[in-house]
Amino acid sequence: MIRVLELLTTMSLGGGPRQVWDLVRHLPRDEFDVTVAGPRDGPFFGRFRDLGCRVAVVHADRLGLRPLRETLALARAHGVQVIHSHGKGAGLYGRLAARRTGAAAVHTFHGIHYEGYRRAGRWLYLALERRLARWTHTVVGVSASEEAEARALGLCRPGGSATVANGVDVEAQDLALVGAPVRREALGLTADALVVGSVARFDPVKNLGALVGALARLAPREPRLTLLLIGDGADKARLQALAARARLGPRVVFAGWLEDSARACPTMDLYAAPSLKEGLPLALLEAMAAGLAVVATDVPGHRDVVRDGETGLLVPAGDEGALAEAIGALAADAARRRRLGSAGRQRVLREFGVAPMVAKTAEIYRAAAAAARR
Repeated sequence: MIRVLELLTTMSLGGGPRQVWDLVRHLPRDEFDVTVAGPRDGPFFGRFRDLGCRVAVVHADRLGLRPLRETLALARAHGVQVIHSHGKGAGLYGRLAARRTGAAAVHTFHGIHYEGYRRAGRWLYLALERRLARWTHTVVGVSASEEAEARALGLCRPGGSATVANGVDVEAQDLALVGAPVRREALGLTADALVVGSVARFDPVKNLGALVGALARLAPREPRLTLLLIGDGADKARLQALAARARLGPRVVFAGWLEDSARACPTMDLYAAPSLKEGLPLALLEAMAAGLAVVATDVPGHRDVVRDGETGLLVPAGDEGALAEAIGALAADAARRRRLGSAGRQRVLREFGVAPMVAKTAEIYRAAAAAARR
């Protein structure tokens, strides 16, 4: 039995907790004994507990000795052989604890974000990650682009990295869409609205303000066009102010976080992802799996899954005009939306299912556990 600790920086709705949730549900229970730990700050804490796995509180979202002590105690109490950390805080404490206990460390970035730091902060962050990389058995990129970036920045040892693309449980999503879809009226959307949807943490790197700007550009010629933003975060007040200044009123709907946000895909006519940088967003994969045409920025992560003109449209990051033009083109062409949406769903089914993600992660755990034993 391989004993694994999944250490998360947050249990809120987002890609990292969702990926771990899929792992816990699908890893062979006769081979892997999994403990999940992280701050009790979101709904995934209860979800993991409901799955019947061992769940513990570790304040990995805070700086200090306490989270390290909590991680060490947990690893020692359960004889953990592999510590798999997700996100910055968990990556620090998980790899320090692995070094102290003799466990093997595995780390997934879920997006390498440091550009917003000042020069000294960027230098310190990269220097720390390079040191931690020496103690890490495998650094995992959720897309080939992310793994390549980690290698280029020196954030993994030579031969110490792997790509494990985020995956979607399309069968489970299809059942949810049939059995419990979110209705337009529940979100305040009119039946005849032409809805552009986006699911994201409200953070500057997600660049959601560009969608508000694109809607303002298109509003005069597309009177039915409505923007649906699902999520929340520190950038919410700024986004609301942008919508108010543009006098968009009810044409920008702030829906908050929704449990299993993919259930809202039937309310949308197309999906937009304007991020300045990404790992590989699960929300984009879920939208494509639901058969939605997508417009996404041409950044690592997006370009790993969206083939321009085939499974969606790619536009330059930060170019609000190009974003508006692409959304407007698809809004005016229902047949093209259907064609792109169908091709996108087929690509997710072929290349971004949950089964390959689980199988590749299990292989990494086996190799890491064997290295720990040696």
